[in-house]
Amino acid sequence: MVNTKKSAKKSEKTTVRATRVKRAPREKQQPRNPIIASINRMYNKGAPLLVCEALLFVGAAAVLFVRPVLVLTIFTYIIGFALLAFGLYRLMCGFITTSDTGGGGIDVVFGLINIVLGLLFVVYPSGSLVSVAYIFVVLFFFKALRVLVFSINLARARYGHYLITLGAALVLFLLAIALFFFPLGTFIALSYYLAVLLIIYAVADIYMFIELTKLKHHFS
Repeated sequence: MVNTKKSAKKSEKTTVRATRVKRAPREKQQPRNPIIASINRMYNKGAPLLVCEALLFVGAAAVLFVRPVLVLTIFTYIIGFALLAFGLYRLMCGFITTSDTGGGGIDVVFGLINIVLGLLFVVYPSGSLVSVAYIFVVLFFFKALRVLVFSINLARARYGHYLITLGAALVLFLLAIALFFFPLGTFIALSYYLAVLLIIYAVADIYMFIELTKLKHHFS
C-alpha cells in the first residue's frame, strides 16, 4: 500500500511537471519593417501639419485679396508699436547709463527718434506707409545703379551673363518709378503677389499630403 501511494504521488508530480513544461506555443512575431515604420511616423507627424499649414496659408491669402489696405494698416501699426517699444528701451538705457557713468546721450537721442517715428506710424498710418514707400524708392534706385554698373563691367569683360544683371537693374528701376508715383498702389500689388505665393505654398502642401497618404496606403 505504501509503495502504491508513493508511486501515485510520483505520478502526480510528473504529470504536474509535464503540464508545467507543456505551454502553448507563442506566435512568432514578425519583425517590423523599418521603411513602413518610418513612413507611418512621417505620416502621423507631417500630415496634420501640412493640412493646418495649407489652411493657414489659404486664410491669409484670402485676407490679403479681400482687405489688402487693412493688412497694410495693421502692418503699419505693428511697426509703430515696435518702434515705440524699442525707443522706450533705448531711452531707459540712456538714462541709466547717464546716471551711472555720465554718458548715454546717444541712446537718449535715438530713443526719442524711435518714439517720434513710432507715434507717426500709429497716428498717421497711411502717411507713414507712403514715407516708407519713398524710402524704398531711394533704396531701389541706388541698388539699380549698383547692378547697372556691375552689368556694364561684365559687358566690358565680355562675360555672357551680363544681360541677366542688366534685366535685374531694369526691374529695380521700374519698381522705384512705380513706388514713386503709386506708393499705396504698389504696396497693394505686393500684397496681391504675396497672396498668390501663399496660395502656391498651400497647393504644394496639399499635394505633399496627398502623396504622403498614397505612400502610407501603399505600404500598409
